[in-house]
Amino acid sequence: MPAWATERERKLREFFGLAPEIDLLSGQAAIPDLPPAMTEHLAQFNLEWHIIPSADAVPFDDSYVARLYPMRARDFAKPGYQIASCREALATGHRRHQGRIIGVETTLKPHYLPGNRQLYGTPYGFDATVDPFSPYLGHAGFMTGTRYAHHYASLRQLVNVINQDWQAEGSMPVGYRLTICPPAVFNLVGTIFHPEWSETETVELGFYRDDHGNAQCYAVGSNAPGDFSYLHEIETDSDWTLLGFRTVLVPN
Repeated sequence: MPAWATERERKLREFFGLAPEIDLLSGQAAIPDLPPAMTEHLAQFNLEWHIIPSADAVPFDDSYVARLYPMRARDFAKPGYQIASCREALATGHRRHQGRIIGVETTLKPHYLPGNRQLYGTPYGFDATVDPFSPYLGHAGFMTGTRYAHHYASLRQLVNVINQDWQAEGSMPVGYRLTICPPAVFNLVGTIFHPEWSETETVELGFYRDDHGNAQCYAVGSNAPGDFSYLHEIETDSDWTLLGFRTVLVPN
């Protein structure tokens, strides 16, 4: 087992109080065995591998919600008109990643200032060269050159451009694709491994796809330092001026 996997497993078992004999991965999951060039490529984009515990090891139940969403909204578990509650949507979407290994982008989100000119990579975000995905933003129609003030169509185009490029150059791990970080993954990885993500006030975008392939979009973020409880469902055609985003590699 590589050193990163041993360390991730240690922290997860410590956080959730899991015994050594409990398997964290589902049967079909495997630790990616990547050539050095691909590992270096992913590191340039600040993508690091994480184990998402299986539903058998860590069920998305009342205990999970209380531990991972301590400052959740009062209507977190309340369904809306003909729509599931935030809790139900998270539990359904999270099942796709439980027991799997995914690559999560750790690029620092900056402190946002008005004007959409902050770039990911440093606390204040003034250096246009530090966001590893900046070369792709223009190709995808991001007029500001930042991860802010985008919309669903441009974000979808960005994901398509990156996937096509990495597939063509042989730098995409076999069986994986790049997408936007799912809400429950952002919460889990941020809480246990990257509490520094909570030190900025602006929120990020996360989404799942429903059974019909439609995107269910959420604004995710922090309600306090070290907390990742903020979650608010948003429409694909709403104003995303203040929403940034981070990427992930997920199994196909």
